[in-house]
Amino acid sequence: MKIIVIGSANMDMVMETGRIPHRGETIHGERFFLASGGKGANQAVACARMGADTWLLGKVGNDLFGKSLVDSLTGYGVKPDFIAVEPDTTSGVAVITVCEGDNAIILDSGANAKVTPAYIRQYEEELLSADAVLLQLEIPLDSVYEAIRLVKGKVSVFLNPAPAVAIDEDILQGVDYFMPNEHECALYTGHEIRGIADALAALDLLRAKGICYPLITLGDKGVVYYDGSTNVHKEGRKVNAVDTTAAGDTFAGTLAAMICSGKTMGEAVDLAQQAASITVTRSGAQHSIPSLSELI
Repeated sequence: MKIIVIGSANMDMVMETGRIPHRGETIHGERFFLASGGKGANQAVACARMGADTWLLGKVGNDLFGKSLVDSLTGYGVKPDFIAVEPDTTSGVAVITVCEGDNAIILDSGANAKVTPAYIRQYEEELLSADAVLLQLEIPLDSVYEAIRLVKGKVSVFLNPAPAVAIDEDILQGVDYFMPNEHECALYTGHEIRGIADALAALDLLRAKGICYPLITLGDKGVVYYDGSTNVHKEGRKVNAVDTTAAGDTFAGTLAAMICSGKTMGEAVDLAQQAASITVTRSGAQHSIPSLSELI
């Protein structure tokens, strides 16, 4: 199975704190570390860790972080053939504050902002040869649109709309797998999710937009999804969360890999939940993502 992930690669600068500082306040943190991240790169690692032949299509800067990001991806089995080094540009950076297992993030897109529609079009032939294309929203929105237009109806499109921004209705129509969390979903349905009943109703609203298989992740409340015949709620897995960074990316990448491997929607969701529940018990992004052997 061949999956091409189109998206961002960032260097995560992570520090733990006892609380999030107020505006203008300086507080002490601890356990600072650098970790390769970015939603695109994280999801590519998750796909590769689940056994898929995986490429990341994106850009890094001409700096030390860029080389480190590519080295990290290749170390996890992601093929770097479609990653360009953008001259005179820094790599994407995310500053992450971790507090009591949750996080707050400030992002500088850097070279990710140079992943243009024209750059996407250079790889049209390769995209059309894939079993799936997996996208997020940390690259320019026009580039996401271009990728979907090139492959929609020919290759399975998995779209994780994070960070959430408004998306044209004609782009959403025909997207195969649409994977927002409960907060992101409100932007696309116009309704807040206050419980499981709201989440199940939101699936119908998303399907009315032409989305084939919507899924909504609900944190510790689990996930709701449409399995092709009915709406399903699957309970969350209870774990002691250390760091939620990359949990959603692990879910998205694992789901794509499992669907492409022939699993049913229910089987794929179960494995994606397992993978995400392991990720949150570990610090950092890519190195917290489990392998398939840890799930079965």
